[in-house]
Amino acid sequence: MLPTVLLMRSQSQWAVWARRVGKVLLVAALLVFTAIVILPFLWMLQMSVKTISEVLLDPYGMPEVIQWQNYVRLMVEPRIRYYRYYFNSIFVTVAALLLCTTLSTMAGYGFGRGRYNFRFRGSLFAILLFALMLPPQIMYIPQFAMMSRYGLVNTRWSLVLLYAALGLPMSTYLMATYFSQLPTEMEDAARIDGCSDWRMFWQVMLPLARPAIATVVLLNFLNFWNELLLAVTMVTKPELRTLPAAMMMFVGEYRTQFGLAAAALVTAMLPVLILYLFLSERFTEGMTAGALKG
Repeated sequence: MLPTVLLMRSQSQWAVWARRVGKVLLVAALLVFTAIVILPFLWMLQMSVKTISEVLLDPYGMPEVIQWQNYVRLMVEPRIRYYRYYFNSIFVTVAALLLCTTLSTMAGYGFGRGRYNFRFRGSLFAILLFALMLPPQIMYIPQFAMMSRYGLVNTRWSLVLLYAALGLPMSTYLMATYFSQLPTEMEDAARIDGCSDWRMFWQVMLPLARPAIATVVLLNFLNFWNELLLAVTMVTKPELRTLPAAMMMFVGEYRTQFGLAAAALVTAMLPVLILYLFLSERFTEGMTAGALKG
């Protein structure tokens, strides 16, 4: 009897030790991954407060004196006028987000709720899924021809419409998946209370879909804010450039302004970080719900 008890105790101790070792290895792996992700950002941050000579002499070292002149030059110097590119990016991204989120939410509600069994519903949803598999590069020439025909080349609205169109398939799919899992009892209760379709969507179902909406907003904001190919294809006027296209002017064939380029990258990242801090909890809920319920 005693050897059996000792064996069981030994096995229990080994299990506890194995769990502790597993936790230590997991934490170590997460720390390494965090360092890999955050070190480039810290390097870029310290490079943005250095002079060109310091960057060339010691690109990885800390600055002797923190220089904020790169940020001042970005916003004040007349030749750069970085703030106008900021305005262009904010205008294009916010307008495209409003259009894409509004349309995808309504379309997702129609596709996701079984009571709306309209004609060609399955075929339209299959086309939507097919659009997710198309690489966006194959559509650039038709998009440019279409924007040229309607006189929208070299306007911000060309980017607004194209960004919203590119984000619609994924956003509609996410919203439809989320709406399809909401309980029908709330919809039936609202119908008994005399709610119309629009009121039921706006006052009952839409508040329940806030995690999915936050997910759509955050993913699309990241895509729209960082998009480059359409920005340099549809807009060639310097005053209408967005941030990704404007950053290219700091890198030249014979000279690269490393400090200004790093400062531009840091300021361009701030809106994404701020938005993620506000929507991170909702984003996690939406992605988790999609993984479990989709």
